[in-house]
This record gives sequence, structure tokens and C-alpha cells, in this order.
Amino acid sequence: MTALDWAVVAVLNGGIVAYSLIAFRNKGESFDWYLAAKSMPWWVIGLSAFGTAVDSGDYVGIVGGSYNLGLSQLAQWWLGIAVGWTVLSFFVIVPMYRSGVFTNAEWLEFRFGPAARLLAVLINVQSRTNVLGNIFFSMFLVLNIIAGIEETTCWLVVVGVALSSVLYIVRGGLRAGVLTDALQSATMIVASFVLWGFVYSGLGGWDGVTARLEAVEEGLADTLLHVGGYSPPGVPPFIVIFGFLVVLTTYAVINQYEAIRFLGARSEWDFKMAALVASIATAICLFFNVSLGPMARAQFPGLEIVDQAYPLMIEAYLPAGLVGLVVAGLVAAGYSTFDSIGIGISSLFVRDVYARFIVKNATDAHYTKVGRISVPIILALGFIYVPFLGEKGMLLFYLRLAGAIAVPLMTVILMGVFTRVHRETGIVGLLVGLGYGMSAILADFNEWPLPVWYQNTWWTYLWNLVLPAVSMLIASKLIDWRRGPVRDEELRGLIYVRHEDPAALRPIMARRLAALEGTWLQKTLTEAPIRPEYPFPVGENGPKWYLRPGVWIGVYLAVASFLLFVVLW
Repeated sequence: MTALDWAVVAVLNGGIVAYSLIAFRNKGESFDWYLAAKSMPWWVIGLSAFGTAVDSGDYVGIVGGSYNLGLSQLAQWWLGIAVGWTVLSFFVIVPMYRSGVFTNAEWLEFRFGPAARLLAVLINVQSRTNVLGNIFFSMFLVLNIIAGIEETTCWLVVVGVALSSVLYIVRGGLRAGVLTDALQSATMIVASFVLWGFVYSGLGGWDGVTARLEAVEEGLADTLLHVGGYSPPGVPPFIVIFGFLVVLTTYAVINQYEAIRFLGARSEWDFKMAALVASIATAICLFFNVSLGPMARAQFPGLEIVDQAYPLMIEAYLPAGLVGLVVAGLVAAGYSTFDSIGIGISSLFVRDVYARFIVKNATDAHYTKVGRISVPIILALGFIYVPFLGEKGMLLFYLRLAGAIAVPLMTVILMGVFTRVHRETGIVGLLVGLGYGMSAILADFNEWPLPVWYQNTWWTYLWNLVLPAVSMLIASKLIDWRRGPVRDEELRGLIYVRHEDPAALRPIMARRLAALEGTWLQKTLTEAPIRPEYPFPVGENGPKWYLRPGVWIGVYLAVASFLLFVVLW
């Protein structure tokens, strides 16, 4: 990298960080620090959700993944994550937003008990610190290969970037993180487009890529340049695509750092529209990133470490100045996820562990201070995963763990929102799903003689939807026979209904758990302000059709499905 490249990185990223430090400060109360006082508009939440979902690992790791998996990955980024944001914003987040909770784990205790709450915290911490490891490793690879910096210095730079993100998170909380993400999203999209344009042109367009892939291996172009082209032995293509759809639906539904953005919306309409903005921005950016993988395979066949593909493409195709722009986009993606994970996991630790089980009745200032202190510790946990990110690539490691550990939590959340299963069944579903998932990982790692459909990564995405759901239904039916079905008052404010009065729910929520009586958690539940369904006046029949988020997200999902399963299949 030249001095010009470093200047571009410093100006683009340093300017945004400096703006955040100056503009957002003194967010002293927990409600302001964690939820931005529920004041965020739809477009800011949407761009922040995009910036949070697409981290540095989704530049380096996704290109490395599509080096072998090809365009099949578009299924998760065009459709899977959009379905997840739709399910989250139109259904899952609705009872949480109305009831006044700060975290999805907090809602889980109301719905399924304290054990479910703690397991949700542990799963979120595992999943998100894995992502932090991906980001750290991605930045290291780019700095090491593109900038030619020796390894120790690379890691010091990575640590420095993480620490600088801590400064504005601690100072400004969610508001600083969300608005910084929105600003960084522009750099991320432009950087992806610039690199893709140079590589596409340099390889002679799609025809040139196809010819080069066929020269590497006969039939490789069909495998990598079609959504339905990739399928490992014993796994039909539709199971691979199903797994890709489920993995990012899971991401959107379970992750507290996504939920906290939607919970910070100024109205229910805003968080639904945010899902549309996030889906479109992600589809644009990730088309460029995913399609770079087959291009890298054409240019650099036979890479032993596939995650080197992205930095090698930068080095091979971009002139001075533009290298800095693309690296700035990568760093911006890292920043946007550092702040998200920091504030999201901090909220889980403070509300769902520290205030719930350790110090139950301190001042609001005390809990906010603990939240701030926990942020750098949370980011540091990501370095634990770095030694495991080797030649198979970050993506496959993430997919293996997500199918086994994260999908059961999504299944339990969906069962809690959409069905009337008993409170005791949540822990049943989680234990069944986690038990199966871990046994599949052990069978795969130790090469036990079990069938592919049991232990393979892609099959776990199917079974960890089916097994937890079925076990919960069976357990609930057994409880029905013993003491009767769940009463309506037990579920009020906890499951999805189209219309419900938040003002009537708050006193119910405050009294629902005896363990919260007189605590800070109970106080914040009752005092959280109530926000409207719409941020503008509407008639008796609701807003006009063109102001209805469901119309536009439906159009987006239809177009994405047509492109994936007809045009590119």
C-alpha cells in the first residue's frame, strides 16, 4: 500500500470515528445508552442492520467461501437474511417492543424461564465472538498480504482498530453505533463495487470467467456460476440452499445486536421499513462479494488457504488510491460490527446475567457503567477463535457451529412467538437441539461411522428446526394432559398478535416474575416510554398501500426468489 492508500483509509475511517466521538456523548441513562431512547428512524436502522450484518469477514470470508461454493451463497444473502429480517421485524420483535424488554433473552425468560434466558446469552456470546474472530483474521490477512506488514504489527493494528471502536461505543451507546454504521455503509458498498468492476473487466467479463474456470476443471463453471450448482457428496442441492437460507434467517432472529437496533426504533412502522432497507443494501453489496469468489478461483486456482483470495484480488487488480478505498471499506465493515457486538452483548451481560442474578438493585448509573466496562472485554473474546480459522476457511467453520448451536435457539424463539406451547418446553427444545448439534459435530470431527444425513453440516440446519420443534410440541401436549392448556393471561404480551395496547401490557410484565419484584429490571420495564405503531397520522384502515412495509418487502422477496431459483439456478 502506498502513502495515498493509507491516507484514504485514515480519512474515511478516522473521519467517521472522530465524528462519532464528537457528536455522540453523555448518554448516561441505560435507556438512552442501550436503546437510543427508542428514537431511531427506519432508514438509519436499515443501513445500520446492513452494516452490522456485513462485517470484514463477509468480504474476506465470503469470497473465500464462494471460491469453493460459488453463487450458491447468494441464497443466504439475497433471501435468507431478508426472510430473517422480515420474520424479526414483522413478528418476533413486535411483542418484545410492546412489552418494554431490552433484550431477546429477557423476553425468553418471560416466555420460557430463566434457564432459557441463560442459554440464549451463552449462544449469543459464542456466535458473536466467533464473528469477531472472523473480523480480526480478515483484517490481519489484508494487512499482511496487501500492505506487506509483518505479522506482529498487523495484529497490533487490528487491536488498535477494535480499541478505537470501543471509544465511541462507550461514549455514545447505541445511537453512536447506529449512525456510525449508516455512514460506514456507503464506504462498504462503493468499495465492493470498485473491486468487482476492476476484476470483472480484467478477466474479460462473465465469458472470460467461464472460460478460465473450465480450463481449471471441466464442469467447474457450472458448479460455481449457478445457485444450484454446488452439492457435496450425500447432500442434494436443495438441502445446501435450505441450509444457506436458514443460517442467515437464524442470524437475524436470534442476535441481540440486531434486535437492539429494531427495539430502538421510534415506531413499529419504522422497524418494519428498516427490514426492507437492510435487505436491499445487503443484496447489492453481497452480489459483488459473492461473485468475486468464482472470479478468484479463475485467477488463482489451487489456493491452499482460500481466505487469501480477497486480498490477492486487491493486490492483483487495483491501482494506488483505490487499494486504500477497498481497505477502508473492509475496515468500515469491521467498525460497524465491533460496535454492534459490543453494545449488543453488553446489554445481554448487564440485563440478563449481572442485574438478573448478581447485583439486582443498584442504580441505573451503576448498570450503565458496568455495560461500558464490559465492551472491551467482549471484543477481546473474539481472539479465542483465531487459531481455528485455517485452510478450510472462516465460512465453513461458522456454518458448522451455527447449524449445531444457533439454529435450536431460533426454533425455540419462533415456537414461543407463534405457538401456545407451555413455558417449560423452551428448555426441552434447546437441550434437544444442542444435544443433536454437538453430537453431529463430534461425529464429523472424530469420523464416527454415522450416515451423512445425521452428521453433515448442511443436514443439521434441517434437523435442528425439526427436532426442537417436535420435542416442544410433544412436551407441551404431555403437560396439557396433566394440567390443561396454557391460559390466555400467561401468554398476553409474549406472543405475536396483530394489535395490542402497550400501555396495558407494562404493569402485567412488571408483575409477571416474582424474582423481579423491587429490582432495577422491574423499574426499567415499567418506565420505558411507549412508542406508537406509526410515526405519522393514519386513518381507520391504516396507511395507504404505498406506505405499507409488507407490500414492499413482499415485492423484494418475490424478485429475489425469481432471480435465485429461475434466472441463476
